[in-house]
Amino acid sequence: MSSKKKILVFVDWYLPGYKAGGQIRSVAAMAGHLREEYDFYIVTGDRDLHADAPYSGVQLDTWIKLKDGSHVYYISQGNRTKQHLKKIMFEAQADILYLNSMFSYFYTFLPLSIRKKFLPRRKVILAPRGMLGKGALKLKALKKKSYLLTTRVMGLYSGITFHASSDSEQQEINQQFGRRAITHVAIDLVEPRKLKLIERIKNKGNLKMFFLSRISPKKNLLGTLKLLAKIPEGNTIEFDIYGPIEEETYWNECNAVIETMPSHVRVNYKGIIENSSVIDAMTSYHLSVLLTFNENYGHSIVESMAAGCPVLISDQTIWKNLQEKNAGWDIPLKQEEAIIIAIQNACNWNQEEYNKYSNGALTFAQSIFDNKEGIEQNKKLFA
Repeated sequence: MSSKKKILVFVDWYLPGYKAGGQIRSVAAMAGHLREEYDFYIVTGDRDLHADAPYSGVQLDTWIKLKDGSHVYYISQGNRTKQHLKKIMFEAQADILYLNSMFSYFYTFLPLSIRKKFLPRRKVILAPRGMLGKGALKLKALKKKSYLLTTRVMGLYSGITFHASSDSEQQEINQQFGRRAITHVAIDLVEPRKLKLIERIKNKGNLKMFFLSRISPKKNLLGTLKLLAKIPEGNTIEFDIYGPIEEETYWNECNAVIETMPSHVRVNYKGIIENSSVIDAMTSYHLSVLLTFNENYGHSIVESMAAGCPVLISDQTIWKNLQEKNAGWDIPLKQEEAIIIAIQNACNWNQEEYNKYSNGALTFAQSIFDNKEGIEQNKKLFA
């Protein structure tokens, strides 16, 4: 019998899934880093984001032990009920419940409801995952406002701890739930890695850019495309898009802009890329772009810098002052002219100038991977 505390984690998607992006990697890295102190039991769905069929070769509706020592319970579609979730929670007898979404009905609302009625003394930690940022709350605003009001009236957040990934997310939590809300700041973790610079050729006047994220309004691909359409002639730009199409209507809007793009800007949709292939794919690009409305961490941003690829991002992430670090730019979305100038500057880099930014991105990424303080913050989160 293990003497370690048991943490029961609820997350909509998990390994071997990858289409949901950051939340999968955040939970996996946390379980990997803290496995000596805690036993992780992860409850999740039986298929990847937008997938029509369950994972191949994965046993459903039972606990499976993974190589990292964590246990995973993949709930089949037929067992996605409150009663089955209650059964899992009672049988697990976990010390802590850890929830990975602000607005998930099955993996946040139901566990909170069950806990309130049957397990009121059970410790709960809820990670909003950037969903309380102003940019995120503007999307489907009425629905989210109604959800937050209903859950507050029900008292579902009474006595719980909020996991903030940054000081700015802590402020977002306080704005929604007041200064009395219990919060703990612990940066999202990444798997430790020693990075190696892979050089690439950069010719002045040419730029290869990419977008790697879910294609949804929050990630602001449409805004990025509209800015690219304003890049003046004299610059040759290739822009490749990677990621699952989350909303067809939104993607159609993006396509409408792509079809009117000037001839010196070529845009290609490359489909979905698995996590294991991301670094290799990035090594053929000069710049990563994610002008997101809100990001509590941004794994694709870190992965880009880890590949020695500078980034152009909005100021709605935790990564700041990138230009001082020679790692790229973080620019407010309202400053459209500054974003356009940044793209033109990147296009005009010669090899020497590009190497300076590529090295800067890699150096900053290595400091993130070597962050021991982040591990201690996460240990204290569950203490």
